[in-house]
Amino acid sequence: MKAAVLEDLNNMVVKEVEVPDIDEESMLVRVRACAVCGSDIRIFRHGNPRVHPPQIIGHEIAGEVVEVGSNVKGFKVGDRVAIGADVPCGECEWCQNGLGNNCGINYAIGYQFPGGFAEYVVLNPITVRFGPVHKISGDLSFEEAALAEPLACCINGLELSRLGLGEAVVIIGAGPAGCMLAQLSKVMGASKVIMSQRSKKRLQLAKKFKADILISASEENFVDRVLKETGGKGADVVVTACASSQAQEEALLVVKNRGRVNFFRQI
Repeated sequence: MKAAVLEDLNNMVVKEVEVPDIDEESMLVRVRACAVCGSDIRIFRHGNPRVHPPQIIGHEIAGEVVEVGSNVKGFKVGDRVAIGADVPCGECEWCQNGLGNNCGINYAIGYQFPGGFAEYVVLNPITVRFGPVHKISGDLSFEEAALAEPLACCINGLELSRLGLGEAVVIIGAGPAGCMLAQLSKVMGASKVIMSQRSKKRLQLAKKFKADILISASEENFVDRVLKETGGKGADVVVTACASSQAQEEALLVVKNRGRVNFFRQI
């Protein structure tokens, strides 16, 4: 099969590799779509302690089950699946108490386990048992399903921010995550969604989503505009959907007293 193998920092090579074998507890999935996450770019450029080249990265995956181990329950050949990143170990104290997102080992597809930048990906026993592998309906495209993982991150971020009905939300950054956050904020009851972006191209694309106000940060003062749009009070919730240090600092300038800031895209 063809795979994009990260050989070293800033060196990814598309090459032929063996289709991986599975055991009786594993599954083989044919990758139909795999989106590129910002963390993939950071791994490519700067590395990650959990990624040891040569490795196949990529964790926003959708595909079709093509082989199932004899002991696997709940999946069959032909199932269409969306696959995320983090895989709880299932054994540590956190996992045993239903808090797999705090797993002490912190396995992940595209990190310790080979990822989706390939024609096939093996879901090992721990991933089959505890990992983020979900069946998808036939009317959902693989390209759409590959966005399930970042969409889930955005939902989680807004839930942690305790977004309430009628609240004002500021989203700094109008990339894919920022646009998801904007649309979700409206669905979750925000009365006003303000988005800020320096790139005019991204700001133009963001018009397709649900933001009420779009601010071109390269052309006007972002902080002044937000305060104007919120009656001088600031926003109830501010989410940084870009990783610049300026975004993190300005978030603190536009949140209202006792509001919430979610550093969604950390520096």
